[in-house]
Amino acid sequence: MNRIPEKTTGPLKLRADLEIQPLEYRGQRALLVSDRLGLIKNPVLLQGEALEVLSLIDGRRAPEDIRLEFLRQRGYSLSSSSLVSEILDSFRQLWFLDTPEFQARKQGLIQEFISLEVRAPALVGEAYPGQPSELGKFLEQILELGKLPPEVEAELKAGRRPLALVAPHIDLGRGHHLYSRAYACLCSQQYRRVLVLGTGHILENGLVSLSAKDFATPFGRIKTDKEVVSELRQAAGGLAAPDDFAHRKEHSIEFQLLFLQHLLGSDFLMVPVLFGSVNQWLGKAGRASDIPGFQPFLEKLRQTIAEPETLVVAGVDFCHVGPKFGHRQPSSELREEVLAFDHRLVESLLQRQAESFWQLLRENGDSFNVCGFPVLATLLEILSADRGYLLGHELVEEPATRSAVSFASLVYF
Repeated sequence: MNRIPEKTTGPLKLRADLEIQPLEYRGQRALLVSDRLGLIKNPVLLQGEALEVLSLIDGRRAPEDIRLEFLRQRGYSLSSSSLVSEILDSFRQLWFLDTPEFQARKQGLIQEFISLEVRAPALVGEAYPGQPSELGKFLEQILELGKLPPEVEAELKAGRRPLALVAPHIDLGRGHHLYSRAYACLCSQQYRRVLVLGTGHILENGLVSLSAKDFATPFGRIKTDKEVVSELRQAAGGLAAPDDFAHRKEHSIEFQLLFLQHLLGSDFLMVPVLFGSVNQWLGKAGRASDIPGFQPFLEKLRQTIAEPETLVVAGVDFCHVGPKFGHRQPSSELREEVLAFDHRLVESLLQRQAESFWQLLRENGDSFNVCGFPVLATLLEILSADRGYLLGHELVEEPATRSAVSFASLVYF
């Protein structure tokens, strides 16, 4: 899209929602820039002078200040001055900058999405096949990978129904073994309602985001329990986001729906809930239920999952470590520390200890970027299961960025 560059004279600021991944390309340092709004159609690779200019955009420098600082660092020349202007113009064209034009475009996207009745699949054809038959085969291949622990097999053979699952939300290719083990627990099961709790990666202005939209997948349309969603929104009060825009491209729920629909059909009602960060309350609260105003929402969740034939699914990942996620060290140097930390998280989850689970992140300061923490902290507050089992845990490396993500699968009866 070609747009007339804005005549900005004030300080330039990068968008807060940009996803910037450091990596090496052809032996040189580079950044890969993308976003979840979809304004940046394809990830943009930055190197050389573009990286230097990007580093000077700090919310305090105007374009002229950026040019002068670049010239001071690189040596004064007319060609360098024009180069900075060209790079800044390209950043505007690529939607890197938080400008009035960007804010207007974002508001347009929000209004467009909230007016819809159905949330369309965001990653179809990209993360999974779009044809129902092909998607079915794709999911079956994943499900065939899983081998459940003997004690879980015994629970299922005894006719006990899973009350809750914890499954990854990492891409299906890297998380296939643990998706498989989680959803193998649902074979031959039926549920009337499923609460799907996910991470709101772009959630702003709220702890939770609720959507009353029906959700579509290649398998068809899943109806949302609009009455429960309305009651939850009312119970959340000021902790609820003002709209459901966070659901627009969120994969943490979308990936779970594929397996749920493949195994359960499309007759169940779903309740989609996304969670934002709880870090502002880490130092003030001893557990999720201590967050001011959160109790009515938790109580409504408890009442909902206590109803017969109701399942809870948490689509979460655990730690995100390495340069891609803001660490100076590569993930290989943090591996043992992350594994030990995840072990403690899982133990608290299995023992259903809400306070010790909260304390782990409080002590860690969320330095490992546990994006699924708010979902799991909430699950511990509402779940009344007798037993929980670990189905598996993995730490998957991404060599190009020297970074890694950990995730686990659990089931509760």
